[in-house]
Amino acid sequence: MAGRGSDTMEDDGGETISDVSFPLGEGVSGRGRSSISMSDEGEEAFYVPESRPTLDLGDGPRPMDTTYWHDVERARSPVHSYNSVYSDTQFCQSDELDEETELSATRVQLERTESYSSCYSVDSDDCENRTRKSQSAAPKAESPEVELPLRPELIKNPGEKRHPAMTVDFTFKAIRKTLERLGQDDLRKFKITLWKRYPESFSAPPQGMDMVDLVDRLLECYDLEVALQLTKALLKDMDLKRLADYLTDLCKKNEVRYELRHTLLRKYSSMYEGFAQQGEHKAFDSVFNELYITDRGNAGPNIQHEVRKIDKLSTNRKKEELITCRQIFDPNVIYEKHVSHIVTNGIAGVGKSVAVQKFIMDWAEEREHSHVYFLFPLPFKELNLMLGLKTSLLEIVHTLYPETKVLPTFECDEGKVMFICDGLDEYARRLDFHRTETLCDSTEPATMHVVVTNLIRGNLLPSSLLWIISRPLTSSRLPPEAVHQVLEVRGFTDEQKEEYFRRRFQDPAQANKVIAHLTSCKTLHIMCHLPMFCWVVCGVFQRTFSEKGPDAELPKGLTLMYTHLLLVHLHVRGSRGSASRTPEEERDFLMKLGKLAFTMLEKNQMVIGKDALKDCGVDVAEAVTKSGLCIEFLIEQFVMYQERIQTFIHPTIQEYLAALYVFLTWRCTGQNVLQQPLKSKFSRMFKDPGLLDMHRSAIERSLQSPDGNLDVFLRFLLGMAQTANQELLQRFLPNMNKYSSVSEETAAIIRKKIKENHHPDRNANLQCCLDELGVGAEARSRSRSNSVKNH
Repeated sequence: MAGRGSDTMEDDGGETISDVSFPLGEGVSGRGRSSISMSDEGEEAFYVPESRPTLDLGDGPRPMDTTYWHDVERARSPVHSYNSVYSDTQFCQSDELDEETELSATRVQLERTESYSSCYSVDSDDCENRTRKSQSAAPKAESPEVELPLRPELIKNPGEKRHPAMTVDFTFKAIRKTLERLGQDDLRKFKITLWKRYPESFSAPPQGMDMVDLVDRLLECYDLEVALQLTKALLKDMDLKRLADYLTDLCKKNEVRYELRHTLLRKYSSMYEGFAQQGEHKAFDSVFNELYITDRGNAGPNIQHEVRKIDKLSTNRKKEELITCRQIFDPNVIYEKHVSHIVTNGIAGVGKSVAVQKFIMDWAEEREHSHVYFLFPLPFKELNLMLGLKTSLLEIVHTLYPETKVLPTFECDEGKVMFICDGLDEYARRLDFHRTETLCDSTEPATMHVVVTNLIRGNLLPSSLLWIISRPLTSSRLPPEAVHQVLEVRGFTDEQKEEYFRRRFQDPAQANKVIAHLTSCKTLHIMCHLPMFCWVVCGVFQRTFSEKGPDAELPKGLTLMYTHLLLVHLHVRGSRGSASRTPEEERDFLMKLGKLAFTMLEKNQMVIGKDALKDCGVDVAEAVTKSGLCIEFLIEQFVMYQERIQTFIHPTIQEYLAALYVFLTWRCTGQNVLQQPLKSKFSRMFKDPGLLDMHRSAIERSLQSPDGNLDVFLRFLLGMAQTANQELLQRFLPNMNKYSSVSEETAAIIRKKIKENHHPDRNANLQCCLDELGVGAEARSRSRSNSVKNH
């Protein structure tokens, strides 16, 4: 008999038989699959037994009575539709299938050798079975032969190794993202074609499946490579080659991204500080320490000082906001505040490159910044090597990261492309944003200067993110429209200093001893806001422990630490591509800068005058950018007027350079610049001034200074003559003649001053001077011995 509806069919007795739905199970997406009801589309392929009670087999097996079964003929018209069940309560009417589709689906079920045979069944208490009708029973006249397109071979090469980037998660997202680009009609056609060619993958036509269920089913039935191959083959047969190429491109970019991550991990997973040699590299995560970063880029120098009272400089700072490395380029900031270009400033040795390395490692290890799809560090140290070439931005990336050569472009919808330009102050050319030609094509070759300028302008890959790291002088030259946010790395807070030393000294007892020692030496503790200085201190203290044992008394002197810091700065200057200088030229530069420091110190000034550097023969870029001993920043004079000024990176650096100038002048010329000119000239008629005379002059000048602005300078000057310090400075000394030590004679003068007590507020500083001479520990020991004897 003919069917009378799409939802039910009646037998001769008029009894209604409902459709049976079959669950498909859990898919790779992790969500449950909706039940799909059998439609009338395939009903002609079945004869359906009448529902009856559970069989009572009795004492033995008994044949099933089939006398009351009836064949169900195929309905000729109208064409029936089917209902797809998405949940227990919600039903969606599926698209109607035309007669050719219905016949094709039927023929796939009846004639394809890959089809299941008698596999659709519901095992339950009443043992109801839906059994396939024999092929001979199908009316030939009503089911004409329908030829299907050739089915593409789905073969996985057993010898081909799957790329590590090809994961279930990626494959699911790639296929889903591709199919979501189909229109409604194309998606319907895709499902129909899939059902025609691969019916064994489905227990019912997939028209009622949503996207997640459809992709889930593909990945349940096929290997990942085969599922991708199948999807691309069907898209090409539908004349959607561009969409098939899009899926191929997704896979290619995913592989490049995986390989890029591994390249960055190999390059940045270890770090070293200062002059670390081969074999001294350490795992980055074991060494990294959180940094003090603020959302303002013009904080000026640290002006904390043990003795001097320095007025706070009037910068244009507003309220600071502390941020961490993982908050740089936060997605909320990018999309809500439209921030795509960030500049990060910081003085030499404050930890800028470490912050960059932390960002890169977080991305490469997939801990943070998942919104960044490609990350390309472009260190200016490496870009300088390509200055003579005519190249494009694309070729630059291909050169630095060869795994990207398979990509014709980096632009993608999957996430942001990000460039990190570290060390803008190291760039060998001066950037000119007013006269440099415009370049908007990332594949067009040009000079390096043109490429870098237009990348910063935002003309190349305008949707990309750009992070520029530099010292303040260079970054202040960038055009305002190219800078959306300015950050400043300011080193360590007090808590971060302590964490740093606990990481470096694995022995807790040694770590506690070091931290207690630094806390008692205020100047050392203040200067440890610089990570580079912390490294210097660690090196000196570790050497002390290794040579004298874990119970050794740690040195309290400052001079040796600052000399190490100076040498690190000069070493970094040479490694940044600056022109090499002879020891004599280096000494000349230090004496010019030191003379300026001494002149300002006598006047208790910290801000370098407008033309002071030029007058003393020092280039501003050399002092600020290359040597890293000075800093330039802005002060707000009026509401609409800002002035650029220079200072030393810390007041104690000014005092150290002033002492170095006085010492080198004495060593090179025999002149004592601390004496009055007339008195100095008269004394040289009889003899050259000795080191002890210079020490005596310095002590008197310091005690006469009402503000104590020469107190720390005196400590440095007394420490200059110590043998360990002179060995470090030997390349700046004109000769290595041995000078007799005057430490005891100078110490006697200082003790006398302490005993006379004419300047009680300076006695503490005089005691620190004994530490610089290396006799402070002996004096304290004798003092304790005398105290014991008196008792």
